[in-house]
Amino acid sequence: MEPQLNDDIDSQTEDNRRGERRLARGLEDVSYLFLSPSGGETEKGAGQIAPSEQARPQPVPTAAPIVLKASSAINRELLISLLSKNAAVLEDGLRFIDVNVPCDPFGSLDLLLLDSLDQIVIVALDAVPNDGLFLRGIGHFDWLVRNTPVLRRMYQGRVINFSAQPRLFLIAPNFGLLLKCAAQRSVSPKICCLGYHAVTLPGGVGIFFEPA
Repeated sequence: MEPQLNDDIDSQTEDNRRGERRLARGLEDVSYLFLSPSGGETEKGAGQIAPSEQARPQPVPTAAPIVLKASSAINRELLISLLSKNAAVLEDGLRFIDVNVPCDPFGSLDLLLLDSLDQIVIVALDAVPNDGLFLRGIGHFDWLVRNTPVLRRMYQGRVINFSAQPRLFLIAPNFGLLLKCAAQRSVSPKICCLGYHAVTLPGGVGIFFEPA
């Protein structure tokens, strides 16, 4: 009787061991579900941002428009002074040579400049519309052409291309149709008409030049 009982106990013990071994294998099969991810995977997951959480581009703020008022504070002398210090606003490469150059009997030449090719540029200007500006500019051009030796002595320290004819700039608030037609037809000298607008700014007066 006892040997049979011992055999039953041994059989149950063996079954329990087999069940434990089966459970252990089952845990191995599903153990990955309970394991923490490796450090690299954790950092990668932490660094990811859901599309809905990504930063949306912010609208660029636009500057409020400024209301400008026409200014009447510009006169001929002020224009000459401003352009003598900022000649390049008329054309890239323009440089100042002289101002109020006497050219009898045609009065005084307002501004004498050099362009990027070292060619002389005559500037005749006025603070009011004046069709007579065309004749004044032609007179200054004629005087310079006839007095090239005088100019060579006056500006002998400067590099000037005297072999090229001077150019002529006319500057005024606006120009009449007759003057613009004459300027367009002029072959010698080449004439450039520039209108300007003066506006009042918080810090003073601003001047905008544009081809007429």
